[in-house]
Amino acid sequence: MEDYQILDDKVIDKKADEFSSYCCNAELEKKANLFKVLGDQNRLKILEILLQHDELCVYEISRIIDATVATTSHHLITLRKNNFIESKKKGKHVLYWIEDVQVKQLLEAASI
Repeated sequence: MEDYQILDDKVIDKKADEFSSYCCNAELEKKANLFKVLGDQNRLKILEILLQHDELCVYEISRIIDATVATTSHHLITLRKNNFIESKKKGKHVLYWIEDVQVKQLLEAASI
C-alpha cells in the first residue's frame, strides 16, 4: 500500500477556489438549517406519521406521537415554515400533510 501524498499548496488553493465557486455560505446555511429541523425526534415522528396518512390534524398527530397538542403544534409550525409540510384549514381543524416528493425521498434515504 502506497503512502498518502498530501496535495501541493497550489492544488489545494485551486480546489478551494473551485469549492467556493459552487458552494456558497448561504447554501451551506440552508443545508445546515435543514438538518437542524430534522434533528428533533418529535419532528421526525410527525414526518413519519404524515408519510403514512394523506392528512391529519394536530390533535390526531399529538395522540399518535404521545406529545401535547401545544408541543405538536410548535413542531408543526417549524416544519411548515421550513417547507417540509403543507397545511389547510378545513372547518374548525387545520390539516397537515407532506406534498413535496423530495421530503419523502429524504426521509426514505435516511432509513438506510
